[in-house]
Formats: sequence, C-alpha cells, structure tokens
Amino acid sequence: MMTIIVRHDSTIPLEFPGITPDRLEKISVLHAAKLPVLYGNRPVELGEVASISGDCSDGQLRFRGDTGRVKQLGAKMSQGTIWVEENVGLHAGAQMTGGRLTIHGDAADWLGAEMRGGQVEVQGHAGHNVGSGYRGSRHGMRGGSILVNGNAGDELGLLMRRGTIVVGGTIGAYAGSAMIAGTIVGKKGFGPRAGSGMKRGTLIACGQTEPVAAGFRYCCDYQPQYLELIRDQLGAIRNVHCYRGDVLTGGRGELLLLDAAS
Repeated sequence: MMTIIVRHDSTIPLEFPGITPDRLEKISVLHAAKLPVLYGNRPVELGEVASISGDCSDGQLRFRGDTGRVKQLGAKMSQGTIWVEENVGLHAGAQMTGGRLTIHGDAADWLGAEMRGGQVEVQGHAGHNVGSGYRGSRHGMRGGSILVNGNAGDELGLLMRRGTIVVGGTIGAYAGSAMIAGTIVGKKGFGPRAGSGMKRGTLIACGQTEPVAAGFRYCCDYQPQYLELIRDQLGAIRNVHCYRGDVLTGGRGELLLLDAAS
C-alpha cells in the first residue's frame, strides 16, 4: 500500500487529478513525488505538498493529513482501492469507472459526479450534487454505487441515468430531479420537491408518509422482488406504497414509500 500524507494548512485548495491506483501502481515513490498537481492555479509536484511512502503495486492507496481542501481525490479512477482518513474536497470520485473509494470523514459537493462504475462510501456527510451531472451535461451518474452514511445536500442524483445511491441521513431538496433511470434510497425520506421532472427510475423512501413533489400520483400497494437485493439497507418492510411521476414528464418514474415492520 502507498500512503500519501498531505501537508496543507492553507486556504488555497489543492487539486489531485490522476493521483489514483491505476496510475501509481507501476511507478516508484520517487516518480510519484514528481507527478503534477495544482496548488490553486499553479502546477506543483506532488512531493512539494505531501510525503509519500510504500508502493501501490497492490492497487491500494491511502490518504492522510490535511485532505479537506483537496479536490478530485479518486476522480476518474478505474481500479484499485483508495482510503481517505479525513474529510475531502470537491469532486471526490467524480467520473469514476471502477474501483472503490472509502472516505472516513465528510465529502464536499459533487461527490461521484457523473461516475460510471465503482463504489464510493462516505462515513460522514456529503454536500450538494452527489452523483449529479455537471452544469450543461445531459447525464449524471451512469453506473456504480454511492453510500452516504450521514446527510446529503440538494440535487442528489440530478440527471441520474443508472446506478444506486443510498443515504442514511436526511436529504436536501430536488433529489432525483430530471432522473432518467437508476435507484435512490433515502433511509430517512427525501427533502422538498424530490423527483421533480423525473422521467424514469426509482426513489425509495423509508419513514415518509406522502410524496414530496406535486407531480406524483398514487398507483398501488405491492412488494417488488428487487427490494430483496437491498434489504440489508432497508430492514424489515411491512408494506410498499407506489406512486408514479413526474406526470409532467410522462409519469414513468416511481416513488416507493415503505412502511417499516413493527
């Protein structure tokens, strides 16, 4: 395992594009220290802002130290495993295609934005636009899974096309807006206007008694078999109330309100 300890107590952010296991697994510590990163808008070598030890031949990379202002940790990674012991900055895990990113602190905005594969887990909270598409993009998350154990901000899963997002805490407004496909689970329900403009896909809400967007209509009560695949996240379920929406965009998405078994 390679360990990178970030030494950064400045308010100027760092950006670590390309500092991923798939790039580091075949190079030495000396070569890794010379990889280019950004200090604000100024290119510097990785070794100027971090100490590096070990090797990444096993595909495992650990970040320690002052990572709270480091952007793009794990962005575009395709394989291997990254552990981050503290908080992370913007765009962590963005555009991932594979591998696993585990964050033991909190994540800033745009976590897993436009990711296509792999797994992201955040032990703490996440900011806005988890798994969303960037401004002007037609698609958000297109594969993989994101688990946020704490709370998440607004526009979670905006323009989501495929994949799974599970949030253990509260969720802000507009979750699943303009969603095209995929699954979002809110273990404590959703915030205002969830599913607005939703075309297809599934929102699953635990502990919520009514839809939060006006464009949803009650359809039926049933027990979809695929919920067995995520029962570890949902717990025992007594009943499932299915709503269809958003009717303004065709009404082919579904919002499932779950009654927990007593």
